[in-house]
Amino acid sequence: MNAAVATTDDIQWPEQVPISPERVLSGAPSASTLVLYGDPGTEAGLWKVTPGEFTTKLTGYREFIHIVDGQGQPIDDQGQETNLRAGTIVALPEGWAGRWSVQTELVKSYSIVRAQ
Repeated sequence: MNAAVATTDDIQWPEQVPISPERVLSGAPSASTLVLYGDPGTEAGLWKVTPGEFTTKLTGYREFIHIVDGQGQPIDDQGQETNLRAGTIVALPEGWAGRWSVQTELVKSYSIVRAQ
């Protein structure tokens, strides 16, 4: 088995893509996603997003997140807020809905498990 080891400084990030305007609540956030692994049931990678606030909903999958750098909060539709900073680990259930509030550029590693 081959393994890749890198620091976030070494990553060749794909081009930043603006968050869809209909999802943006404030700022002009954009994101870059680097998929490291994928198969029909799972995906793992890195995601980087610039400051701003935008809505999201996990439809058909659950997500496990580990914050590598930055600061922000996912805030669910009931107002439950989780403070994110380097080292924070979060599990979001399938169907999670709310918004991301990002104060400083945020980098997360993520794993997605699709509903079967």
